[in-house]
Amino acid sequence: MMGETMMRKMMFCAAFAAALGAVVGTSGQVKADTLITDFNNFVSDALYPSWALPSSTIVSGPNSYDITATGYGSNYKYIGGLGIVGAGNNKLELTVTLEGPPAADGQLGPLVQLIDDDGTNQHFNWYGQTLGSHVLTMDVQPDLNLNTLTHMHMELDPGGFGTSGAYTVKWENLRLINTIPEPSSILLLASSIGLLMGVRRR
Repeated sequence: MMGETMMRKMMFCAAFAAALGAVVGTSGQVKADTLITDFNNFVSDALYPSWALPSSTIVSGPNSYDITATGYGSNYKYIGGLGIVGAGNNKLELTVTLEGPPAADGQLGPLVQLIDDDGTNQHFNWYGQTLGSHVLTMDVQPDLNLNTLTHMHMELDPGGFGTSGAYTVKWENLRLINTIPEPSSILLLASSIGLLMGVRRR
């Protein structure tokens, strides 16, 4: 027969799993984030300065949208028809990989601009990044309506690297995330901890 100690351990694990499931199900921090684009076969609606063809090389694949160019470049993309409902999130997160010669290291700056339906816009500027892969985040300003985003611009500022050589920017993921738990989730977490402590004592 199962011993009393083993029974208590099983009860503790069951209570912990239930509490964790409840928190994960309602916490603002771990709820599903809002994808803007994963750049799967992404197509720009317009390309400017050095990104415009034939000055650049564009490779759109299943995992990233790759642009090889020299100097400043940007695009335009209409996102109003994507059904983005981002209210409740407080940060923009960009996953990007930067490639180039050693002189480009610490110079390249990926930038994103989001615009909502009343013309409010916000620039997310990550200047002077090192070469390699990055997950970059920045706070979203309160007056940007994340439920009515209409279009966006992606840009690359070459900084001090200027037009001295070519770089490649690989856009991999762009999403809205929430890093602050909702008040109700904090109360639930506190009550869950109390439950676990009670089970443990018993």
